[in-house]
Amino acid sequence: MVYAGILAAGIGSRMHRQDLPKQFLPLGEKPLIINTLEQFYVNPNIDKIIVVAPHDWHQFTEDMISKSDTMDTDVLVISGGLNKTMSVKLIVDYIEKNYGIGDDDILVTHDAVRPFVTQRIINENITAAREYGIAGTVVLTNDTIVASTQKDYITAVPKKSEMFAEQTPQTYRLKDLDSIFVQAEKENDVLESETELARLCIKQGRKIKMVRGDVSNMKIINPYDLEVANALLAEKKL
Repeated sequence: MVYAGILAAGIGSRMHRQDLPKQFLPLGEKPLIINTLEQFYVNPNIDKIIVVAPHDWHQFTEDMISKSDTMDTDVLVISGGLNKTMSVKLIVDYIEKNYGIGDDDILVTHDAVRPFVTQRIINENITAAREYGIAGTVVLTNDTIVASTQKDYITAVPKKSEMFAEQTPQTYRLKDLDSIFVQAEKENDVLESETELARLCIKQGRKIKMVRGDVSNMKIINPYDLEVANALLAEKKL
């Protein structure tokens, strides 16, 4: 079984909208999250989709999805956690409780606000996770990255060839992911404060296979990003 976990539990404060979380804002003629979900509806490798939504927007999310064409894909909504790591754990817990976790089960986790993910990226994530256990989507950075261990000064300039920007999907063999959370609990790692699941994987000595992403697989964070995304969508329709 291949599950897609769509991470939509954030509020999106940088969008500066008090009335509506950014994943529900319109992109083209549909809500942003629906544009994202459609990339998983059309993928024949995806068996079931679990959307994690803000608790206060759970019913709203269910209603929005029910009004869209899910293309006969099995979609359900659960309430999310305080951060991405907690939301992914809630997905794993839900799957374990309701379906059980099989040896070959895969979970593809993806930001609800990355609507331009390609079928190639999704499929390569699934293939890599099956072979290596964990896969992460990345792109080479165009800019030189600088680091600072002090507030006002550059303290390091890593080699540009070694710097990548993280995207999603991040994809896991479910049994491996479940064991990561079990180990984290044994080591008293506080998931509420661990915002990056990949960092937790590396801490436990896990290797993450890189899948090359695409610059078009952008994350919509602020009003400017939404303007760019609408322009990209309009261009795709030409």
